[in-house]
Amino acid sequence: MINIGGINVIGIPDAVVFMRGVAKAVIELKTSNRWLDRLFDSEYVQAQLYAYLINKLGLGVDPLVMVVKMKRDVGITEKLRRDIFSNAIKYLMSAVELPAKVRFRDYTMYINEFDRSIEAHLRWALDYWLMRREPRAAPSIGKCAVCEFNGKCPFRIYGPMQ
Repeated sequence: MINIGGINVIGIPDAVVFMRGVAKAVIELKTSNRWLDRLFDSEYVQAQLYAYLINKLGLGVDPLVMVVKMKRDVGITEKLRRDIFSNAIKYLMSAVELPAKVRFRDYTMYINEFDRSIEAHLRWALDYWLMRREPRAAPSIGKCAVCEFNGKCPFRIYGPMQ
């Protein structure tokens, strides 16, 4: 947790790979019914935020950011989890050109360098929480459809207001 402008920013990644006491990579697991071949901006930003927090907490310097997308219908067995982490460490130790997208049978691994533009994304979010900007509608029908505020939102793009 870090405090920025009076707002506590907290994040818990699925895994952090430490080598010699220094965070070298953040691993975030995501499930999807069909979108394994696409890394969404929100997934990218979330994982980058974890790396940003690691930097600010002094646990590492610009760790790699790995987002692993797996099929939702595949149970996350201990064997699959070990396979994911084993492959993540293998790619962390190799000289792979970044960004990288690596496909496996049950998952796709996206490997990115730390992206300093995360600070702009964080400022954008904090501006909302600090009431410096109005909320904006999600440009996704899927997100709008499941939003808890979709019955009251004047920006909704999913069905008529009730």
